[in-house]
Amino acid sequence: MTKDMRVTGEFDWSLPRFLPLKMETFSGCVTLSAGGETVHLSGSLFRAEASGELTTSWKQETCGDGFTVLSLELTVGRNVRLDRVCWMPGIWEKVDVRLVHSTELQDNFLFLRKGNISFFLSLDYPGSRISEEGIYYEPLDELKSGVSYACHTLSIGACSLSGEVSGDYDRAEIEAVSTYIEQRFPLRFERPVFGTTCITNRMTDVRDGRVFFSMFDNPTLALSPEILEREIDLCAEAGIEYYQVFEGVFDWPEDDSIVGETLRRLVAYGAERGVRIGDYVHPGELYCPHYNYEQRCLDRPEWRQLDAEGKRGQMCLGNKAYAEFLRSRLVEHNRKYGEQMICLDMLFLYPCYDPDHGHPVGDVYHQVRGLVELMTSLADLHPEYLIWTNSGNWLELMPKLVWFNPNIYLTDPHVREYTPNLNMLKFMGDTRREQMVSFHNSYMVPYRFYSNCEYYYTRSSRVEDIQYFEYSLLQGLAVTPNLYLGEWRTFLDRVPYAMRDSCVSFLRQWLLFIRTNFELWKHTKQIGDSPGIGAMEAYAHTDGHRGFLCLINANPFPGMLTIRLDGSIGLKADATACFDLYEIYPQECPIAEHPLPFAEYGEMIECQMPPHSVRYIEIKPHVKPLGLKVFGLPADAERTMSGYRMKLTAPIGKHVPLKLLLPEGENVAQASARPIPMVPMFTFPTQAHFLGQQGHVATVEVVFPRTTASRELTHWKVLPGGVEIVLPQPGCPFLGGLVSGAYSEESDVWLDIELGSSIPALAVAVKPHELKTEAPAHWNRDSGTLKLETDIHLPFIEWDAFAPGYGADTLIELAFADPERVGQITATLNGKEVEVRRYAYATRKEWCTYYIVLTGTAEIGNTKLAIEIQWK
Repeated sequence: MTKDMRVTGEFDWSLPRFLPLKMETFSGCVTLSAGGETVHLSGSLFRAEASGELTTSWKQETCGDGFTVLSLELTVGRNVRLDRVCWMPGIWEKVDVRLVHSTELQDNFLFLRKGNISFFLSLDYPGSRISEEGIYYEPLDELKSGVSYACHTLSIGACSLSGEVSGDYDRAEIEAVSTYIEQRFPLRFERPVFGTTCITNRMTDVRDGRVFFSMFDNPTLALSPEILEREIDLCAEAGIEYYQVFEGVFDWPEDDSIVGETLRRLVAYGAERGVRIGDYVHPGELYCPHYNYEQRCLDRPEWRQLDAEGKRGQMCLGNKAYAEFLRSRLVEHNRKYGEQMICLDMLFLYPCYDPDHGHPVGDVYHQVRGLVELMTSLADLHPEYLIWTNSGNWLELMPKLVWFNPNIYLTDPHVREYTPNLNMLKFMGDTRREQMVSFHNSYMVPYRFYSNCEYYYTRSSRVEDIQYFEYSLLQGLAVTPNLYLGEWRTFLDRVPYAMRDSCVSFLRQWLLFIRTNFELWKHTKQIGDSPGIGAMEAYAHTDGHRGFLCLINANPFPGMLTIRLDGSIGLKADATACFDLYEIYPQECPIAEHPLPFAEYGEMIECQMPPHSVRYIEIKPHVKPLGLKVFGLPADAERTMSGYRMKLTAPIGKHVPLKLLLPEGENVAQASARPIPMVPMFTFPTQAHFLGQQGHVATVEVVFPRTTASRELTHWKVLPGGVEIVLPQPGCPFLGGLVSGAYSEESDVWLDIELGSSIPALAVAVKPHELKTEAPAHWNRDSGTLKLETDIHLPFIEWDAFAPGYGADTLIELAFADPERVGQITATLNGKEVEVRRYAYATRKEWCTYYIVLTGTAEIGNTKLAIEIQWK
């Protein structure tokens, strides 16, 4: 049974995120009302604690799509120290649920649910605490007599609950807070951000106190600047705007004249080509371990964090002396050389208990403040200056840090959840997408701030990268509009030369597409499953009556997504609206699943998803076609004396159902197909079956010449007994098989449509053979043996001597949801035993996928595959 995921939610995501909010203040009481519900605070609106008397003034205003912002100004008659500012101190009453969203380092939001309404309250700064004392922070600022002091503001919003839950939060709460993050302050980048970095990870291995195992092919300012210019040329060719170089300023040699001049030339070289050059720093240690040639360490232990056990950690950004040292050095350097981005890496910020740092014991707020001041000072250097953060515990400062850190890459490539894979590029791409979706749903970070970083450093995949190049780029762009590339040049250096230009062209095409459609990509709606084994994912980028659907099936088996064209995917509620659905990837044509003659608002669309696939579908207002319209394949139809002729292209052996939307008064009499003539020995039978016509819609099935190679292996027989089943099955870790690298090619045919005077009867569809769907009983046991067999077809396979090589062999992936359940696998092809191999993941050796090499083993034609799995 293939995975069937329905996207049929009733909640209207096209409505404004926030409900109108009313706040009233009384002596000792504050009330919030929205959507017919009211919550009460037994307490005051605010409390400011200082070493002397304060004069306070507050105001209320509406911001963004309708949330409320409260501001507070303080003045004093003599100099005093402001110790604490508390918003809404007191006890909330008449509340069904009180929930505080927190990370390890801060409290972010207070949610108050009453009935079907949720109120949220948030300090507009990344560094607050939330308790019955209120939403508070401890600034320890000196207030000067007669000078007005602005406190951090407080935002309050309300939304209707959707009933869709992710973890502890309703999805409407997640999206409301995410929208608040986007709207509270002006955003620095109203465009997508594309960049790359010069690091070559596999050549920067730090061992035994020495930097680098090898310097081969590693571009740096000090050691191999000529490669940097090649990479800037590549950025300009592809349309990549930012390029971050090494060494960072603190890694420079003592005599920096040569490196400085190199950087000046590089910045000018990039400016001529529209590429902005960027710096690097490790804000907790200053030096990048990969490039710390002199093995430097800042010898100021008194500046370091002190934990509760008395151990020193990284540098404390709450220590004003260190924070000013770091800020002034970076600002001076970046201004001097005209750099317009910086990578902030490896930060591990924890509560600091050093009483001599000038911040409260156990402080986080002042460290965040030092970090924010650093980011703000750097950003002030240029309107396009980019702050890009990398690994460390940046997530603990989210989502509010994005107001100052507008592009976040949460960590270097790593694996989080197991999925069956024989290609590490795909595996890491799926991992990053899972990370972005999971962190959006748990930390409420808007998707537009993520940076999906494609890393091309893993070269040991069993299926070569080029097969997943397009998939990996598009699976990330389905979620976030921002893209970074790691080891991009080295990837192009190792792909077949004939494919280099097409890879660059593909990237350039899709970066331009995202730029053109950024208004739609600013807000991503997750409308399908969350990433994981068995998930069918869908992401919508819609506004009003237009937009795009991005569908992803990361599984080794096919599936289906059923999507409703209404407010649940963000379309504007309009019962009279009609749409055209046009696939822009992997094909460019009206989709085969299209309702005809058009799709109506509220209609359900069933989208088929092959294994390991991405589909991008454009939704746009319906336009009545002027002539014949073909659904299912790209086709340019020409009028003939008797009807139409069109050229079609599809993989060999494929059976393609087409729908033809005919002009009024036209009726199909018959259809025929023939291959486009080549040499006689390379001419194969081609068929077209006219299945009938209803109204103006005719259905034709085209059978392309030759035979198709097996791909997904979902239909199996259980032995003994021969019970037919379809995988995957509930309770069984075995997900089926997937053939990779089997030879196939595109085929061109002519399809001729002959028109007649009357409408033929609609053909009767053949009812498919129903297969058993329940799993054998022993699949749910802790141990046992499972025997299965299936048929595979290989119309062509190369001899060993002519085979393309390790990464491009023809393989069968045997996919498991939990490979640790597998004790032993044996397999036969036509009764002859073949080896079942284990592919260990390059970045996590305990995870693996099992596979069979068909190159040199299988024969052309039909083959019986039998496997026996012994469970642990």
